[in-house]
Amino acid sequence: MKGREIITSLNERRNEEHQFVKWWRKENDFIDYDLIDRFIENTSGSDDIGGIELITMDDMWNEVKRIGGTRVALKHDAAGDTVTWFHKGKTGLHVNCCPFTAETLQEIYDVETKGNPVGS
Repeated sequence: MKGREIITSLNERRNEEHQFVKWWRKENDFIDYDLIDRFIENTSGSDDIGGIELITMDDMWNEVKRIGGTRVALKHDAAGDTVTWFHKGKTGLHVNCCPFTAETLQEIYDVETKGNPVGS
C-alpha cells in the first residue's frame, strides 16, 4: 500500500484508544512502532508500506515490557501511573521515573531498540 492509502486507512479506523501504529514494509523484514501522529507526519504519499495495525497504550506497554524486560516497571498510585526505567547513558546507569504517557512509551521503545526496528 502507498503512504496516502495507509494514512486514509489510519484516519478511518482510528479511535481515542489508539495511540500507536505498528507497521511493516512490504518486504516484511521488520516491524516498527510509532506514535500515530508522528507516523502520519513522516509518511509520504509515495512510501510503500506492507501493512499497519493500530495499537493501544496497553499493547504498547506490553511491547516496551518485552523489549525492556526488568529495566522497566509500571507503578499505579493515587498520584497517577508512572514508568520507572533503568537504562545506560553516557555517564553510567540512569533511573528515570516518567508519567505513563504515549510519548514516554515511544521514547523508551526508541532508546531500547536504538531507533532500529525489530526483526519480524
